[in-house]
Amino acid sequence: MFEDLTLFAMAQKSMDWLSKRQEVLSENVANANTTGYQAKDLAPISFKHMLEKDVAVRAATTNPMHVSPEVEPVKFETVTERSPDESKPNGNSVLIEEQMQKIGEVKGSYELAANLFTKHLTMLKTAIGKGS
Repeated sequence: MFEDLTLFAMAQKSMDWLSKRQEVLSENVANANTTGYQAKDLAPISFKHMLEKDVAVRAATTNPMHVSPEVEPVKFETVTERSPDESKPNGNSVLIEEQMQKIGEVKGSYELAANLFTKHLTMLKTAIGKGS
């Protein structure tokens, strides 16, 4: 329902990206002592990417009785971080302090997007006469 409203779609995509980034950063922290593990992060999401409509991919069917489930497209690209500044002797490139800083940024950005979503929903309810 809200996907058709650009503002809500942008907030949702931003929150999806932030959730996925949180997963990637958590993986980095979990592998902080793994030999040879290279820290990863998500490629930044652009404003243009946020405005693009997601196109659902459907599986091919050869018989009208077959069910055609939707296949989710890959939305975000994971990139390996290149930080020649510091590296552990075992080849691990995860710096806990750096990862915790990024996790804090994600938390703040997610809260901002959620608050914007809530405020605009309240505004929409008020506009249609169902607000408090």
